[in-house]
Amino acid sequence: MSEPDVSNLLTVAQAIEIIDHADVHPRVITAPLRDALGLRLARDIIADRDAPPFDKSLMDGFAVRCADTRAQNAQLNVVDEIAAGSSASRALGPGEAMAIMTGAPLPQGADGVVPVEEAMRAGNSVVISANPVAGRYITRKGGDCAAGSVVLTRGTKLGPAQIAVAASVGASQVEVFGAPRVAVLATGDELVDVSRPPGGAQIRNSNNLMLAALLRRLHGCAADDFGIAGDDHLAIESGVLRGLERDALFISGGMSMGTHDLVPRVLASLGAVVLITKLRIKPGKPFVYAYIDRGEHRCHVFGLPGNPVSGFACTIRLASRLLTRLAGGDPADKWVHATLDSPLPANGPREFYQPASHNDGVVTPLQWKGSADVFTLAKANAMIVRTENEPALEAGARVRLLEIPS
Repeated sequence: MSEPDVSNLLTVAQAIEIIDHADVHPRVITAPLRDALGLRLARDIIADRDAPPFDKSLMDGFAVRCADTRAQNAQLNVVDEIAAGSSASRALGPGEAMAIMTGAPLPQGADGVVPVEEAMRAGNSVVISANPVAGRYITRKGGDCAAGSVVLTRGTKLGPAQIAVAASVGASQVEVFGAPRVAVLATGDELVDVSRPPGGAQIRNSNNLMLAALLRRLHGCAADDFGIAGDDHLAIESGVLRGLERDALFISGGMSMGTHDLVPRVLASLGAVVLITKLRIKPGKPFVYAYIDRGEHRCHVFGLPGNPVSGFACTIRLASRLLTRLAGGDPADKWVHATLDSPLPANGPREFYQPASHNDGVVTPLQWKGSADVFTLAKANAMIVRTENEPALEAGARVRLLEIPS
């Protein structure tokens, strides 16, 4: 059966344009560096001193004057030993060498380091078996970064290596964008909590746990679970009012045009500015994006279809972009391309997100049973993205993938 006319619905590209231009106000917080993993910098980090702060040996060996080692098997007097964290007792003179450890400062007068593998020590003398090159095995003062230089820029996401850089320049406290504060609310008389056995025509509420886990994986958000609101105006309104304290509220179910689909009406009664109501997307056509202002605070509201695969796809493709901005980042499409291992029929008039299994550049479309089929979704690690009215594809065709975070 052909789909009804969807030409009056927004395209996914148009929805992205709206979401990417929505006014957002990321929170800036000061956090101990040890607690900032995964957050983005709200201010550049500046080096407080040269790194390294002195000419540094990169090897265990001997600091020498290269002019003293021109002769084959030159013999030098060992006059000192420099460990990491200590300095030479004096400058290096002609015909002299100093034993030096990795990370130790080069003594004044030295211009080269001979690794222990290229030297033979006997008591207070050492024989150099290779001619060292000036500057080899040495990092010069400020060679990694100079004092006052920007070592990490605003917007940088702090991973383990970036935290090491910040620690190296003394940034024990950092200004970062806080993780978005979000909440999830499910609606529907048919839902029961996962801890309860469903009766009759009831089903368990999987959406809240799924969305909370997805938001944590995508953006480090610890989502507050507002539970289930039945198909009742006041119950849904109560949940939305609680959510207005958050940066974003995700509501699943109740988005269509049926008698019990109350969420759009509740949002309108609370003064929401509704920017998106329906999309040319499959799964996920009854997708809502709105915002509600209370004083200077804005809560972004995402209304998701009740079927879990629909809500999952809309969150990854659309809502995630706004959360990226709330977290101080810039949303960007990160497509993966792969080769189909089996044919696909022609697509309909909506952009389609097909659960699939992707491995080593080859993708297998999974036998999807519809937008409630969370069991097939759980077997997928990607979604094949098909354009509106795309013709049939043969095995071997190249397709775009949206990866599913594990």
